[in-house]
Amino acid sequence: FLVLAPNIAMTADGVLRRWVDVCWTALPALRRWDPHRIRTLYFGALCGYAGFGLVSLTLWNPVTLLKAATIIYNAGLGFSCFHVLAVNLFLLPRELRPGWFMRIGLVLGGVFFLALSVIAALKMMDYV
Repeated sequence: FLVLAPNIAMTADGVLRRWVDVCWTALPALRRWDPHRIRTLYFGALCGYAGFGLVSLTLWNPVTLLKAATIIYNAGLGFSCFHVLAVNLFLLPRELRPGWFMRIGLVLGGVFFLALSVIAALKMMDYV
């Protein structure tokens, strides 16, 4: 418990902060909100995450959950690569934007993790 509980809390916080930040950055409707309302989005996502976790534990076995989490994390890493690239190219001033080597690295990383996620999902559904 002493090892798993802090790890679960840090993982949940990291996942939620990443996706709340992605939503805040990517959706103009959210950017028009008062910045103090971000806590509403964060705690709503936290409650949804906790509720989904409780339901998942009762419906599926742990091995299936672990495989699904791996697929979701790989998809998240792939999406994050493209999101970072888009933020760097559209929101940063021209002189602070990454060079071509870094851009190519982000694209290759995004393609790798998304492909890994798709292959693992197809394998989990017995299509491969």
